[in-house]
Amino acid sequence: MSYGRESPSAADAVARWLALVLALVSTTLPRGAPSQERLAPPPLPQPRLDTTTCHNVPYPFGFRGASLPGFEVRCGPNNEAMLPIGDQAYRIDSVSAPGGYVVIFAGPVEQVCYDREGKPTAPATGTGPTSLDGTPFTFSKSNSLVNIGCNSMLSVAFSKRPGDPSRPAAVCATWCPGVSDATVSGSCLGEACCKIGIPEDYGVEAFTLSFDRTPGEDATAEEYGTCSTAFFLHKDEQVFTLNGSEEEAKLLPLKEALSPPAGERRMILDWAIGSATCDQAQSYSFAPLCNVNSTCVDAPRGSGYLCICPQGYDGNPYTDGCDRDIDECRDYHTNNCTYPNYCNNTQGGYTCSCPANDIGDGYKTGTGCNSTSGTSLCSHPENNPCTYPNYCIDLQGAALCSCPEGMNGDGRKKGSGCQKHFPLDTVLGVGLALMVTMTTAASCYCWAIKKRELGRRRAEFFRKNGGLLMQQRFSTITSQEEGQSAKIFSAEELKGATNNYSESGILGRGGHGTVYKGILPDRTIVAIKKSKVFDESQVEQFVNEIAILSQIDHPNVVKLLGCCLETRVPLLVYEYIPNGTLCQHIHNRNASCTLTWEDCLRMAAEIAEALAYLHSTSSTPIVHRDIKSSNILLDENFVAKIADFGASRSVPFDKTHITTLIQGTIGYLDPEYFQSGQLTEKSDVYSFGVILAELLTRQKPISAARPEESCNLAMHLVVLFNGGRLLQEIQPHILAEAGEEQFYAVAELSVRCLNMKGEDRPIMKDVALVLDGLRRSFTMEQTTRRKHDSVQQNIEEQEHILHETKVPDQFLHCSH
Repeated sequence: MSYGRESPSAADAVARWLALVLALVSTTLPRGAPSQERLAPPPLPQPRLDTTTCHNVPYPFGFRGASLPGFEVRCGPNNEAMLPIGDQAYRIDSVSAPGGYVVIFAGPVEQVCYDREGKPTAPATGTGPTSLDGTPFTFSKSNSLVNIGCNSMLSVAFSKRPGDPSRPAAVCATWCPGVSDATVSGSCLGEACCKIGIPEDYGVEAFTLSFDRTPGEDATAEEYGTCSTAFFLHKDEQVFTLNGSEEEAKLLPLKEALSPPAGERRMILDWAIGSATCDQAQSYSFAPLCNVNSTCVDAPRGSGYLCICPQGYDGNPYTDGCDRDIDECRDYHTNNCTYPNYCNNTQGGYTCSCPANDIGDGYKTGTGCNSTSGTSLCSHPENNPCTYPNYCIDLQGAALCSCPEGMNGDGRKKGSGCQKHFPLDTVLGVGLALMVTMTTAASCYCWAIKKRELGRRRAEFFRKNGGLLMQQRFSTITSQEEGQSAKIFSAEELKGATNNYSESGILGRGGHGTVYKGILPDRTIVAIKKSKVFDESQVEQFVNEIAILSQIDHPNVVKLLGCCLETRVPLLVYEYIPNGTLCQHIHNRNASCTLTWEDCLRMAAEIAEALAYLHSTSSTPIVHRDIKSSNILLDENFVAKIADFGASRSVPFDKTHITTLIQGTIGYLDPEYFQSGQLTEKSDVYSFGVILAELLTRQKPISAARPEESCNLAMHLVVLFNGGRLLQEIQPHILAEAGEEQFYAVAELSVRCLNMKGEDRPIMKDVALVLDGLRRSFTMEQTTRRKHDSVQQNIEEQEHILHETKVPDQFLHCSH
């Protein structure tokens, strides 16, 4: 066999032409009429700027559990969406939910490469015939099965399902020129390339193919040493990638064109949901098959259904309900207007109009737009735009329309026309009266319903929050004259007092709720605590504790004035304390008033006396459980008052402790209570010891500024005191004002309160006595010191006066 550039024989030329004719005939054989109208085939997919990933693939595709059956995807190495079909997984390029198709990247179905003698260099590779049976997909008729190579014949038989009778095999064959420097064009009409289309009359799910080499006596070695490849491709997409200018792109070297294609090529799969029609699927489903704005249609392949958007709308018909309007006026080819500039987009459609001095409906398939130059619109019945022709006035190519007497409107056929009308004042009067009447009636009805519902809800809250029990308890207290009973406020009273719980009236936020400043109708200023949660199972205990707290009458305890039970969470009303918290005055270095040692001793004694009263003197012992400097309020005279009894519990006289869930503030929380859950009055003693430590050191209970082992102030103070290093941590002016003896006495008391064992801590009554004694001693020392300073000052002033009045020596001698 010769591989030179000899001219092909006549027999070879005839054979090539026969192969070409056979290929053309096989690709143009009739396929039969489609059984039902098919959705419009998808256009040629354009290169995507964004990437379809496994996280943004549109529904019905998605991960298992978040997709419809058969539409599950997987994540590729770079998060690309992979569609598993059989043993293969295909990368998804794009998904069209409205069009019902998916574009995937697929490699060659079959590929064989040959050496220069025409022998295969390796076994055939490729995915092989792929079956879509058992999936919701079919091969789209927008694909073609492409065969590229020299003297290669492709025979393929398509079938609806594997095992079904297949259609007659379609064949296409390729040929090459037989010259060593052969080139090919971008067409696919037999020269190195041919195509077989997908049948259009039913959904194709399977195919078989055979791939053979046809004889070519005059083939060159270069042609023999190429590859033959079969792959799916969108029928309008370019088979060969042609580079360079338009003139250079007309021809491509054969060797380069028939090299193994780089990467994968795009192909399209149609889909359908399930195997039943819309009527069949809806008969056994209670939920709508499609979204509210989309419509169910039977799939063209004969089984399954699709959801489509109404004409003029776009979107995903399976999720967002097709709520995006299509602007048909943006593209000249998507509207039917004679003049593109006179296209007006509307919701779900568009309208067409004509330029001035033109008549017609503006649609290409309608009357279009016709010039009226030189003609009379009013005299031409077909062109007269007026509802009443006799009320038409010609204005040089335009028409002015009017209406007969007693009618109004623009007088145009395509406008508002002419309608009979009532006198304007009558219409306006009747309409206004009806509108006012209906609005008033509706408003009164809504207000009455709303007020009734609000009253019902408040009554229900009042009952759930123990209102009846609270009223009975308060009436009992009043009848026994145990003291002034607290008041039960209404929700409206407190809503008005706080200006509807305005943000500007917030006094503080805590772990148990928010405190608002309020002004009652009698001008009494109060603090209203709005809790975050309320345990309905503890209503009786809540009522008893509120009744107990309302009877507490101590100058150093914030007075509970009452409560409101008509809200979801009960509101508590306390007396208003204006001067902030002890915490703010201890730790705010920019405070206008700095606490003196005398203030500290007095406030500590006041707090201790109040706790001693709660633990032993009040009608029922109460453990506060959240004693801390931020719960100590200061009134206008800087008198300390204990506040926030949200965590407090009453302890019966016959019990030494109660077991509760752990509650408190880190840094103040009793370690023994934290470990055992047993609450005693000694838990408050420990928290009070932390407050004494704050007053001594002016440091916070928990601070990251201290070393890790000393971040807890209580432990830090005990270690310093026991090690004799306490004075090193104290601010000099505090020590100078207090004196070492006084300072060490308070520090020792704080250490005793901070004992790890509750039984070794003093009771608050003893603590109060010690602090009262220290306070009196300090006051006496201050009084003595002030008297001594006053006497010393008087002596110095007298000496200064004597010195000033002394007579000089020269005036004591007489002159002679």
